[in-house]
Amino acid sequence: MSRIAFLHTGSFPHLADLRDPALRAMGISDVYAPELEEGGLDGFDALFVAARLHPGVLARVAPLVVDFLQTPGARVYIDGENSVGDWLPGTTETRRGTNFWGWRVGEDVGRRSVNTDHPFWQNLAHDAVHWHYHGVLTHPESAVPLVRLEVLPEHADDADGGEDPWRIPYRAIPGHPNTLMYYDPQTFPAELVVSTMDSSYHHGSGFMPGATQLMFRMFYWLRDARAEAPGEIREAAAG
Repeated sequence: MSRIAFLHTGSFPHLADLRDPALRAMGISDVYAPELEEGGLDGFDALFVAARLHPGVLARVAPLVVDFLQTPGARVYIDGENSVGDWLPGTTETRRGTNFWGWRVGEDVGRRSVNTDHPFWQNLAHDAVHWHYHGVLTHPESAVPLVRLEVLPEHADDADGGEDPWRIPYRAIPGHPNTLMYYDPQTFPAELVVSTMDSSYHHGSGFMPGATQLMFRMFYWLRDARAEAPGEIREAAAG
Protein backbone atom coordinates (compact mmCIF):
# COMPACT_ATOMS: atom_id res chain seq x y z
CA MET A 1 0.00 0.00 0.00
CA SER A 2 1.31 3.43 -0.93
CA ARG A 3 2.54 5.96 1.60
CA ILE A 4 -0.02 8.78 1.53
CA ALA A 5 0.55 12.25 2.97
CA PHE A 6 -2.51 14.15 4.19
CA LEU A 7 -1.49 17.80 3.98
CA HIS A 8 -3.61 19.99 6.25
CA THR A 9 -3.58 23.11 8.39
CA GLY A 10 -5.21 21.75 11.52
CA SER A 11 -8.76 23.04 11.19
CA PHE A 12 -11.45 21.07 12.99
CA PRO A 13 -12.55 19.18 9.83
CA HIS A 14 -8.96 18.22 9.05
CA LEU A 15 -8.45 16.86 12.56
CA ALA A 16 -11.76 15.00 12.39
CA ASP A 17 -10.65 13.41 9.13
CA LEU A 18 -7.43 12.25 10.74
CA ARG A 19 -9.38 10.70 13.63
CA ASP A 20 -11.63 8.73 11.27
CA PRO A 21 -10.95 5.03 12.02
CA ALA A 22 -11.36 4.06 8.36
CA LEU A 23 -8.66 6.52 7.29
CA ARG A 24 -6.37 5.51 10.16
CA ALA A 25 -6.66 1.91 8.94
CA MET A 26 -5.23 3.06 5.61
CA GLY A 27 -2.07 4.33 7.28
CA ILE A 28 -2.52 7.96 6.22
CA SER A 29 0.39 10.17 7.32
CA ASP A 30 -0.42 13.39 9.15
CA VAL A 31 1.54 16.23 7.50
CA TYR A 32 0.90 19.54 9.24
CA ALA A 33 1.41 22.21 6.58
CA PRO A 34 2.67 25.02 8.87
CA GLU A 35 5.61 22.77 9.77
CA LEU A 36 6.29 21.46 6.25
CA GLU A 37 9.74 22.30 4.95
CA GLU A 38 11.58 21.56 1.72
CA GLY A 39 12.02 17.81 1.39
CA GLY A 40 9.20 17.11 3.83
CA LEU A 41 7.24 15.18 1.20
CA ASP A 42 10.19 13.04 0.14
CA GLY A 43 9.47 9.34 0.40
CA PHE A 44 5.72 9.64 -0.07
CA ASP A 45 3.97 7.95 -2.97
CA ALA A 46 0.83 10.07 -2.92
CA LEU A 47 -0.46 13.36 -1.58
CA PHE A 48 -3.95 14.45 -0.55
CA VAL A 49 -4.10 18.24 -0.25
CA ALA A 50 -6.95 18.85 2.19
CA ALA A 51 -9.67 21.36 1.39
CA ARG A 52 -9.52 24.92 2.62
CA LEU A 53 -5.91 25.16 3.72
CA HIS A 54 -5.16 28.40 5.52
CA PRO A 55 -4.38 30.86 2.69
CA GLY A 56 -1.18 32.16 4.23
CA VAL A 57 0.16 28.67 4.83
CA LEU A 58 -0.96 27.53 1.40
CA ALA A 59 0.99 30.34 -0.26
CA ARG A 60 4.15 29.05 1.42
CA VAL A 61 3.69 25.31 0.81
CA ALA A 62 2.17 25.45 -2.70
CA PRO A 63 5.64 25.36 -4.33
CA LEU A 64 6.37 22.19 -2.36
CA VAL A 65 3.19 20.61 -3.73
CA VAL A 66 4.22 21.59 -7.26
CA ASP A 67 7.66 20.10 -6.59
CA PHE A 68 6.02 16.85 -5.48
CA LEU A 69 4.17 16.76 -8.81
CA GLN A 70 7.58 16.21 -10.40
CA THR A 71 7.74 12.75 -8.75
CA PRO A 72 7.36 10.05 -11.44
CA GLY A 73 4.59 7.57 -10.62
CA ALA A 74 3.22 9.58 -7.70
CA ARG A 75 -0.40 10.63 -7.39
CA VAL A 76 -1.83 13.91 -6.09
CA TYR A 77 -5.38 14.93 -5.27
CA ILE A 78 -6.08 18.62 -4.59
CA ASP A 79 -9.35 19.09 -2.76
CA GLY A 80 -11.55 22.16 -3.23
CA GLU A 81 -11.27 25.71 -1.97
CA ASN A 82 -7.51 25.94 -2.39
CA SER A 83 -7.24 28.76 -4.95
CA VAL A 84 -5.46 26.51 -7.46
CA GLY A 85 -5.63 29.24 -10.08
CA ASP A 86 -3.11 31.23 -8.05
CA TRP A 87 -0.37 28.57 -7.92
CA LEU A 88 -1.01 25.41 -9.96
CA PRO A 89 0.65 25.68 -13.40
CA GLY A 90 -1.75 25.42 -16.31
CA THR A 91 -4.94 25.87 -14.28
CA THR A 92 -7.15 28.88 -13.64
CA GLU A 93 -10.12 29.08 -11.31
CA THR A 94 -13.14 31.37 -11.36
CA ARG A 95 -15.26 31.48 -8.24
CA ARG A 96 -18.86 30.32 -8.46
CA GLY A 97 -21.51 30.46 -5.80
CA THR A 98 -22.43 27.48 -3.65
CA ASN A 99 -25.83 25.90 -4.13
CA PHE A 100 -25.68 23.74 -1.02
CA TRP A 101 -28.92 21.80 -1.38
CA GLY A 102 -29.68 21.76 -5.11
CA TRP A 103 -28.85 18.05 -5.21
CA ARG A 104 -31.43 17.41 -2.50
CA VAL A 105 -34.34 19.54 -3.69
CA GLY A 106 -33.91 18.53 -7.32
CA GLU A 107 -32.71 21.80 -8.84
CA ASP A 108 -30.77 21.23 -12.05
CA VAL A 109 -27.82 23.62 -11.90
CA GLY A 110 -26.22 22.15 -15.02
CA ARG A 111 -23.71 19.92 -13.29
CA ARG A 112 -22.84 16.92 -15.47
CA SER A 113 -20.57 13.88 -15.36
CA VAL A 114 -18.53 13.87 -18.59
CA ASN A 115 -16.11 11.52 -20.36
CA THR A 116 -17.73 8.68 -18.44
CA ASP A 117 -16.11 6.09 -20.73
CA HIS A 118 -12.67 7.15 -19.44
CA PRO A 119 -11.01 4.54 -17.18
CA PHE A 120 -10.76 7.01 -14.32
CA TRP A 121 -14.48 6.65 -13.78
CA GLN A 122 -13.68 3.24 -12.31
CA ASN A 123 -12.59 5.26 -9.28
CA LEU A 124 -15.70 7.45 -9.09
CA ALA A 125 -19.47 7.33 -8.76
CA HIS A 126 -21.95 9.97 -9.86
CA ASP A 127 -23.29 10.54 -6.35
CA ALA A 128 -19.71 11.17 -5.18
CA VAL A 129 -19.35 14.21 -7.44
CA HIS A 130 -22.81 15.77 -7.53
CA TRP A 131 -23.40 17.71 -4.35
CA HIS A 132 -21.89 21.20 -4.76
CA TYR A 133 -18.82 23.14 -5.90
CA HIS A 134 -17.04 26.42 -5.32
CA GLY A 135 -15.58 27.37 -8.69
CA VAL A 136 -14.99 26.45 -12.31
CA LEU A 137 -11.61 25.56 -13.77
CA THR A 138 -9.66 25.76 -16.98
CA HIS A 139 -6.88 23.20 -17.25
CA PRO A 140 -4.01 21.89 -19.40
CA GLU A 141 -4.86 20.25 -22.73
CA SER A 142 -3.78 16.86 -21.43
CA ALA A 143 -6.36 16.95 -18.65
CA VAL A 144 -9.62 15.01 -18.91
CA PRO A 145 -12.68 16.81 -17.49
CA LEU A 146 -14.71 14.51 -15.26
CA VAL A 147 -17.41 16.88 -14.04
CA ARG A 148 -18.46 20.24 -15.45
CA LEU A 149 -21.24 22.80 -15.50
CA GLU A 150 -23.30 23.25 -18.64
CA VAL A 151 -25.21 26.34 -19.68
CA LEU A 152 -28.83 25.26 -19.55
CA PRO A 153 -31.08 26.50 -22.37
CA GLU A 154 -33.62 27.92 -19.93
CA HIS A 155 -30.87 30.03 -18.35
CA ALA A 156 -28.87 30.89 -21.45
CA ASP A 157 -29.67 34.58 -21.07
CA ASP A 158 -29.33 34.80 -17.29
CA ALA A 159 -26.20 32.81 -16.44
CA ASP A 160 -25.37 35.40 -13.79
CA GLY A 161 -28.59 34.49 -11.97
CA GLY A 162 -29.08 31.72 -9.47
CA GLU A 163 -27.23 33.46 -6.65
CA ASP A 164 -26.18 31.77 -3.42
CA PRO A 165 -26.84 33.33 0.02
CA TRP A 166 -23.74 35.51 -0.45
CA ARG A 167 -25.11 36.77 -3.79
CA ILE A 168 -22.49 34.93 -5.84
CA PRO A 169 -23.86 33.43 -9.11
CA TYR A 170 -23.57 29.64 -9.26
CA ARG A 171 -24.50 28.78 -12.84
CA ALA A 172 -22.10 28.03 -15.71
CA ILE A 173 -20.20 30.85 -17.38
CA PRO A 174 -20.95 31.06 -21.14
CA GLY A 175 -17.86 30.31 -23.23
CA HIS A 176 -15.91 28.88 -20.28
CA PRO A 177 -14.88 25.21 -19.91
CA ASN A 178 -16.70 25.24 -16.55
CA THR A 179 -14.77 22.21 -15.31
CA LEU A 180 -15.46 21.17 -11.71
CA MET A 181 -13.07 18.20 -11.57
CA TYR A 182 -10.37 16.89 -13.86
CA TYR A 183 -7.81 14.12 -14.16
CA ASP A 184 -4.40 14.98 -15.65
CA PRO A 185 -1.93 12.15 -16.35
CA GLN A 186 0.58 14.03 -18.50
CA THR A 187 1.30 17.62 -17.49
CA PHE A 188 3.50 16.47 -14.61
CA PRO A 189 5.42 13.24 -13.95
CA ALA A 190 2.82 12.58 -11.24
CA GLU A 191 -0.85 11.90 -11.94
CA LEU A 192 -3.10 14.69 -10.74
CA VAL A 193 -6.77 15.15 -9.88
CA VAL A 194 -8.14 18.60 -9.06
CA SER A 195 -11.62 19.41 -7.79
CA THR A 196 -13.53 22.49 -6.68
CA MET A 197 -15.58 20.25 -4.37
CA ASP A 198 -14.27 20.42 -0.79
CA SER A 199 -14.78 16.82 0.29
CA SER A 200 -12.41 16.68 3.28
CA TYR A 201 -14.04 19.79 4.76
CA HIS A 202 -17.54 18.35 4.56
CA HIS A 203 -16.58 14.86 5.71
CA GLY A 204 -14.82 16.30 8.74
CA SER A 205 -17.75 18.65 9.36
CA GLY A 206 -20.16 15.73 9.38
CA PHE A 207 -22.52 16.69 6.59
CA MET A 208 -22.89 16.20 2.84
CA PRO A 209 -22.81 12.42 2.19
CA GLY A 210 -21.47 12.74 -1.36
CA ALA A 211 -18.42 14.47 0.08
CA THR A 212 -17.56 11.43 2.16
CA GLN A 213 -17.79 9.24 -0.92
CA LEU A 214 -15.52 11.51 -2.92
CA MET A 215 -12.91 11.77 -0.19
CA PHE A 216 -12.69 8.02 0.32
CA ARG A 217 -12.65 7.27 -3.39
CA MET A 218 -9.72 9.63 -3.84
CA PHE A 219 -7.86 7.97 -0.97
CA TYR A 220 -8.49 4.58 -2.57
CA TRP A 221 -7.01 5.91 -5.82
CA LEU A 222 -4.02 7.41 -4.03
CA ARG A 223 -3.15 4.20 -2.22
CA ASP A 224 -2.49 2.50 -5.57
CA ALA A 225 0.20 5.00 -6.55
CA ARG A 226 3.47 3.65 -7.94
CA ALA A 227 2.08 0.22 -8.69
CA GLU A 228 4.78 -1.94 -10.25
CA ALA A 229 2.81 -2.51 -13.46
CA PRO A 230 1.29 0.45 -15.31
CA GLY A 231 -2.43 0.65 -14.64
CA GLU A 232 -5.17 0.85 -17.23
CA ILE A 233 -5.57 4.57 -16.72
CA ARG A 234 -1.98 5.49 -17.52
CA GLU A 235 -1.92 3.03 -20.43
CA ALA A 236 -5.09 4.56 -21.83
CA ALA A 237 -3.67 8.06 -21.48
CA ALA A 238 -0.45 7.08 -23.21
CA GLY A 239 -2.22 5.23 -26.01
